[in-house]
Amino acid sequence: MAFTHIWHKLHLHRQKVALGSLFILLLLLGGTAEAQQKVKGLNKQGYDDKPVHYGFYLALPLTKYNITHSQVYADRVASGGEDAVNAKNDLGFYTGLVLNVRLAEYLDARFVPGVGFYGRTIEFKNVALPTVETAEVMFETISNTMVEMPVLLKYKSKRRSNYRPYMVAGIKPSIDLGKANNGAKNENMLEVEIFDLALEYGIGIDIFYPYFKFAPELRFSHGLLNQHKPVAGSTYSDYIQKLTHHNVSLILFFE
Repeated sequence: MAFTHIWHKLHLHRQKVALGSLFILLLLLGGTAEAQQKVKGLNKQGYDDKPVHYGFYLALPLTKYNITHSQVYADRVASGGEDAVNAKNDLGFYTGLVLNVRLAEYLDARFVPGVGFYGRTIEFKNVALPTVETAEVMFETISNTMVEMPVLLKYKSKRRSNYRPYMVAGIKPSIDLGKANNGAKNENMLEVEIFDLALEYGIGIDIFYPYFKFAPELRFSHGLLNQHKPVAGSTYSDYIQKLTHHNVSLILFFE
């Protein structure tokens, strides 16, 4: 059972719109720069004939936990309690390398390992704790340093001049290099599992320059595994049944 304030939904919507607007702006800037170069003919001719390409990427994700509340929380609210547990939206950062293998004329396989830095925050309102004075709002931030190993398929359209849109989809296994909790030193802390697996998909556009290919990409990531690790005696933990991550990322590829 999930209880989510409409304000948080609108807040997430605004941030997604901002990322989408930035993505469109990058496409327009790329087109402007291409026109200014006044390069005759096609850039990087023969690029698609090569079986393997390498590169790197930088990414800015908007990230949060999707929360499924526990029966304990539901019973507390049903009995008239004013407790509220909601996920907040945070910005992260990740970067890594690209190995692109040509499978067919319009299909590539991509292995894009990297390291991600995340801090996902959960807001607790009016939650009474046994050893802490009850506050109107408390925030618990779970920090993760993740080694991520996405494996994706990239479906490309036919190249038009120096542009080519594409779609990607695949899975992303990851492992937390940190201690998999928020660093709290009391029994009310939250903890998450070390391993995670996500479904990923997105859209982008390849922009060919004389010496490299630039590709802005908008990608969505949905966690498939429950990350919540129960902590005995923790009121915060008792209120949560399931945590899965959700990312909306703007990724800049250089290949």
